[in-house]
Amino acid sequence: MDDDKTLALIRTLLAIADGGSPYPEEQARARERAERLMLRHSIDAATAVMSEEAASEPVTAAFPVEGSYVVDQIGLVAAVYDAFGCRTVRSRHRATGVVTVHAYGFAHDMALASTLTDALLPQMLLEMHAHGGSVSAKKAFAMSFSATVARRLREFYADALVEAEAEGTGSGLVLADRDARVEGAVARAHPNLRSARPRAATDLGGWVAGESAGRRADITGLDRKVGPDGLVRGIAR
Repeated sequence: MDDDKTLALIRTLLAIADGGSPYPEEQARARERAERLMLRHSIDAATAVMSEEAASEPVTAAFPVEGSYVVDQIGLVAAVYDAFGCRTVRSRHRATGVVTVHAYGFAHDMALASTLTDALLPQMLLEMHAHGGSVSAKKAFAMSFSATVARRLREFYADALVEAEAEGTGSGLVLADRDARVEGAVARAHPNLRSARPRAATDLGGWVAGESAGRRADITGLDRKVGPDGLVRGIAR
């Protein structure tokens, strides 16, 4: 299927998912199929641009994470960027206490990860505060939401990559090379990097609610599903 037909099909499926059908089951199936098509489209795009990026190194970006529940926001950011084959490192300024996330990855992947993160963070925070409960409950909610979204992204990615490999695109080798080069960039920039201690969720109700919200989360990028330039704002690695 050529790009124009793929984009047209994705738009049709998203219209069905966003209320074009009165049946919830049909809406859910349409959204899942749209997400899979968008992911496959992005994998193909990543493979196509690899030759252009072959002579370049991964890029980096730094951005502060502010507001309440900073650590929980960073957990979601890290999960999404990792699904795109990017890596994140966090640092805290001793004087101001501002937490900064340093992201590393190829430009194509970083742009897509940023788009999806911008869409998912408000979803998580809105549902987390709507759920309410104690601080422990909110933290468990955020951890479970992030873990569930990351699992969905990995599952979609694996299925789409298997499909691409079956058609002989060579995507697997391309993306493996990208991963190795991103890891190298992180190691050079942070030779003394230390891993953060794993966090434990202590509120079962918050965890269950976060998992349910993560399954409902829109991983198509909300209103940025298909941009005005005709590019799919989907999931890639």
